[in-house]
Amino acid sequence: MPGPYLQEASVASTKVFEEAAEAHERDPRKYPYGYLTGGSEEFDAVRVFVWFRSIDELIESLLEVEPRMYGVEPKRGLEAYQERVRPILERVRQQGLDEALRAELAPESDGKFVVDWWGTYADLRGGRGEFGCQVIDGYLGEERRGQLLPAGEDTAFINYLRPSAE
Repeated sequence: MPGPYLQEASVASTKVFEEAAEAHERDPRKYPYGYLTGGSEEFDAVRVFVWFRSIDELIESLLEVEPRMYGVEPKRGLEAYQERVRPILERVRQQGLDEALRAELAPESDGKFVVDWWGTYADLRGGRGEFGCQVIDGYLGEERRGQLLPAGEDTAFINYLRPSAE
């Protein structure tokens, strides 16, 4: 029979996984701020987009949910991680989802997870930045490479952003 701490940890872990799954399933047209994340191990190539209503919600996820998805728990490194990343994320509140700040965040995750991109759905949909262009080109395919996402293709594009369950 697990002790109270293990039961509490199990409930907390379930809640974290539920929050992460919910953020992944959100429609970025209604939750326009997001990031692309995954494990940093070479064999852990799965990346997922997660979406939020505000920058504050995104920051909260990077402080509380994302590290715990990779085993960084309270009293086991979470507090130290939060102490290191909080100043970077506070600057995000002031400066926005800036690429230099994202790069600054990378070493602070202790190699547990990566944030490959952050921004808005409008930026991604519009093919802004190198990453946005790559995603749009990947979706549109060779024959339409370099074009913008046509009106009316948002639902198909959002489905493209979600990895298949296969």
